[in-house]
Amino acid sequence: MRSSTLLPFLALLPPISCSDGLVVKTTVGTLHGFINASSPLVRQFLGVPYAEPPLGALRFAPPRSLAAPDARTTVAIHATSFAPSCMQQGSNSSTIYTAQVPQFLISDGTTSEDCLYLNVWAPAAGATIAARAPVPVFVYIPGGGFTSGGANSIAKFPDRWIQRTQGHIVVVINYRVNVFGFPNAKGLEDLNPGLLDQRKALEWVRDNIASFGGDPSRITLWGQSAGGASVGSYGYAYPSDPIVTSLIYDSGSAELLVSSDASQSNFTFLAGRVGCGGLAAAPELDCMRNVSAVTIENALSSYAISGARPSLGFTPFPDNKTAFSNTTDRAVRGLLAKIPAILGSNTNEGAGFVTYTPEGPGAETLLALTQSIIACPVARDVRNRNLIGLPTYRYQYAGNFSNLSPAPWMGAYHSAELPLLFGTHDQVFNGPSSALEYNVSYTMQALWLAFASNPEAGPASRSADTGYFAWPEYRQGNGSDMLLLASGETVQQLVSGERIDADCEF
Repeated sequence: MRSSTLLPFLALLPPISCSDGLVVKTTVGTLHGFINASSPLVRQFLGVPYAEPPLGALRFAPPRSLAAPDARTTVAIHATSFAPSCMQQGSNSSTIYTAQVPQFLISDGTTSEDCLYLNVWAPAAGATIAARAPVPVFVYIPGGGFTSGGANSIAKFPDRWIQRTQGHIVVVINYRVNVFGFPNAKGLEDLNPGLLDQRKALEWVRDNIASFGGDPSRITLWGQSAGGASVGSYGYAYPSDPIVTSLIYDSGSAELLVSSDASQSNFTFLAGRVGCGGLAAAPELDCMRNVSAVTIENALSSYAISGARPSLGFTPFPDNKTAFSNTTDRAVRGLLAKIPAILGSNTNEGAGFVTYTPEGPGAETLLALTQSIIACPVARDVRNRNLIGLPTYRYQYAGNFSNLSPAPWMGAYHSAELPLLFGTHDQVFNGPSSALEYNVSYTMQALWLAFASNPEAGPASRSADTGYFAWPEYRQGNGSDMLLLASGETVQQLVSGERIDADCEF
């Protein structure tokens, strides 16, 4: 397990004491957090382990809980720096993220197989945590196509949001990706350990978040892109014991968790490239557990970068335990967590899935990609929830702000809403934010927080643009009840979902 160290600037801060809320006892040990100057009303606990390092025999295996609580309560963890990101699959493709908005990528290139850590941002404690009412909690699953990604991304640091509201906690997790998280190997019983990592992290939050001032009865599972797809699939995987009280999936759908590797040949092909070829399932797996993680990562990345065909991908496989081949059937049989959800997509998702050029592709290409990759799968998830009457709030984000979308054709691309939700739009991107941008940001934050605070009541907000607004539940084909955000100069308005659904197959 990694050992966190204090950041140099901590020497300038007041001494840590229990009354600061910076020393927190948890089931993995006593955490020593910190406060930095840019967000002086936010406690940060970074690099907190939630499972045993997935090394050796635990590679490709479900996450294992850390040692028993009574054996760890005296362990001191200086939770003051991010843990390494999980092993990443490299690519040489040029995208809007590499060319224009690298703020969405991992901020530090350090990776490790020892990566099952989470990060907690919480309001300042005041006199004592006990003196405050427990606050709602977001547990955020980052995206990255299930091949890359992690918590250490400056576009998605939530401290400024919490600094402003003092009304919630955000937990952002790492989970295993690519072959380490989704090996789909013939010798395995559990084919998607990366999805099981997410559940293990939620169990840690359930057991510990009250010590940070959080309310374990108000946990919202939230994710975007692959993280959103994970949230969608999670609802089907844990229909009777979801731990959480609500779901938010931005630009992601449970439908996206469908690998085409039904023959389970990708793992064997990769094994052959690292000296484990020609073996039966069990010895192949044993051999792969003894190859260095860097060797496996390099072999996978070099093959992807070479452009060789067929492509070699490791994403969630529909094992019908954690990912599902037919979510509609599962929904109508009642095998879906019966909790409220927010679902939505952006108007120009396709911009995130094309090779970058300054002039960009044509509008027809972008719309076709937007619909096929994200918008229609999300619409089908909405339909599944409507089939069994689950409270569902649907949105479409249309913002085109020059500091976030420096090339005009980028528009409301895949991920473009996240800086407004996390509050980083005016901090780490390409120039100052407009008054409209701030208003959209505050409105979206208010809606998401109102939802997490009382999911059964539904989200509501107050905006300088529209005054009080209560977001209605969405019913497909039921008129104007989808929330359109940041279209033109309008912060929020209700429109028909047919603007998306008319081009989708159901």
